Amino acid sequence: MGRRNKGYIFVEEKKRRGGLVWLVLLVLLLASLAVAGYMFNRGYNRRVKLENTSVNIMALDKAYEGLTILHISDLHASALGSDLTAWKTLLNGKSYKAVVITGDMVGESGEYEPFLSLIHNLKQINAAAPIYFIAGNEDPTPVLTTNRGTPQVLAKWVLAAQEQGAIYLDSPQMLQVGKKKVWFTPQYLYDVDVEGMLGSLQNQKADMEAQGKPYDPVGGATYRALCYRIEVMERTQIAMREMTSQDLQIAVNHSPLDNDYIRESLQWSQEVHPFSFRNIDLLLCGDLCGGGWRLPGGGALYAEGKGWFPDDDGLVGMQRINSLNQYISPGLGAPAAQVLPGRFFNQPAVTLLKFTAKLE
Repeated sequence: MGRRNKGYIFVEEKKRRGGLVWLVLLVLLLASLAVAGYMFNRGYNRRVKLENTSVNIMALDKAYEGLTILHISDLHASALGSDLTAWKTLLNGKSYKAVVITGDMVGESGEYEPFLSLIHNLKQINAAAPIYFIAGNEDPTPVLTTNRGTPQVLAKWVLAAQEQGAIYLDSPQMLQVGKKKVWFTPQYLYDVDVEGMLGSLQNQKADMEAQGKPYDPVGGATYRALCYRIEVMERTQIAMREMTSQDLQIAVNHSPLDNDYIRESLQWSQEVHPFSFRNIDLLLCGDLCGGGWRLPGGGALYAEGKGWFPDDDGLVGMQRINSLNQYISPGLGAPAAQVLPGRFFNQPAVTLLKFTAKLE
């Protein structure tokens, strides 16, 4: 009995040791897979992908057939913008008439040198293509409304980008394509009664001048910002007079517009003037970065406002909502506000968008 009892105890100890070995091996295997996944993802995120997407418009004027725009968004001050060789490899030999940047290129850090490097690199590759940019919700405030010891209205990062050759898109900008015109416009202006807004702002200016605000240390900054807004509306007013129903209109916004909002805007919009929501041929947006974290070979893991495992429709890529094309950039970085930091199995990308009447 004694020997059997000892043998029984010995077998039990052997089983325990064997189970512990397998547990250690399993932990090591999982750790190795995690490290391999991390290293792969790190390398994956250092390479920018070029996507090609068609903008299908029925009855598109032949003059616009093949017109191509480069769309970039959400750099978030990452170093991806600084590698000239990588951008040359990506874009050399590619034909595009303009670059549109839809915000969050600087991000919460306020570090704008990577954005300036990207503008410089893009100018080196295609000096003829104008670069239009707007601010995103995580960029530093583009227009200064408080006293900061400077008479400048625009923030330093905006001024620096302008000095580098980019165009801050605060009012409609026209690009001549042969004998035709293409207009790039901040989307919010389509929702504004420009004439009414201009009158209201001018009344505010008169009131501030009557109160002596322009000479006040605090009120002076507000007054200069108000004058800037009046100038923006005046430039918009001039652009509206130049637009025709034959012109191509590209609206630019940082965040994608909700489907219901687009449908309601199309329903209530009037076509009595070419500058109308109904006449937008393409709306370019960013912000969502494809959800940040994505499943390998699959969709997003989570997106704010869309929940877990959301569909890509309305998150990334081209949407056709009634008569309007909305394209949402995959982006280059990742929003600082998302639950999980960085990008995971979500390669940074920029997009060439080509206008065509052909169904592809």
